[in-house]
Amino acid sequence: MRLILKNIYFLSLFLFLVSCNNKEDDSISLNSLIVPEYTYTQDFFYCDLDESSSLINLESFLSSLVAKYQKELSIFNNIDILFPEAQQEVSRFVFSIRSSNNLDALKRFIEILETEGLSSISTCIFLTDQSSGLDMNNSIKSNTSDFINVEILRCKYNADYNYGTFRIATDRFISSVGRLKMPYSFSYINSSQADTDFLWINSFPINDYKEFLEKNWIKDEESKAIKDEFNENATCLDSKKYKSYSLI
Repeated sequence: MRLILKNIYFLSLFLFLVSCNNKEDDSISLNSLIVPEYTYTQDFFYCDLDESSSLINLESFLSSLVAKYQKELSIFNNIDILFPEAQQEVSRFVFSIRSSNNLDALKRFIEILETEGLSSISTCIFLTDQSSGLDMNNSIKSNTSDFINVEILRCKYNADYNYGTFRIATDRFISSVGRLKMPYSFSYINSSQADTDFLWINSFPINDYKEFLEKNWIKDEESKAIKDEFNENATCLDSKKYKSYSLI
């Protein structure tokens, strides 16, 4: 009799554990049904100034470009020029182009750059990835500065995690940062067809954002919990900081 009861006990325990695991699997499965509602497409053109050229040459080229093609280029959501914050990369710059899934317009922009002679002052890689993107938070109402501080993080989901599980952490993050009343936005860019890789782009219109976050948020217990939750979902491989100037 005791042996039978013991077997029933272990069988019940086993079924309970299986049930818990199934609920966890069901949760992960349901989270996979939550997908981003993308609102634009994002492309980056990476460029290097020639040794015989300077930022003055680039500024002259861009000013002439906007004056001549502003109406035609207004079809894009926006075009920004990003300059790396790192001093050793002073000759590098990036075109950041947002469009509404308009590959033809993007190809036309490349044609304009080539026609107007961008290749005479720099060498560029024109990637037309048309990656899907969305702004997950944007509290920047106006920007009186000439530029915006931008940080681009290249990240990858950990095994068994996805946008659905990650969204829980980002919602907590948005709520937490929102209470700081700091102008800030962050964007989510899908950078792989398998939906496993993404870019997290932070944008700050204020210069002292690092000091502000260190003083008011980073050392907070809630921020540590959110960071742990983020690291559980994804791993960020690297990050780069830029000064972003609006072209269109």
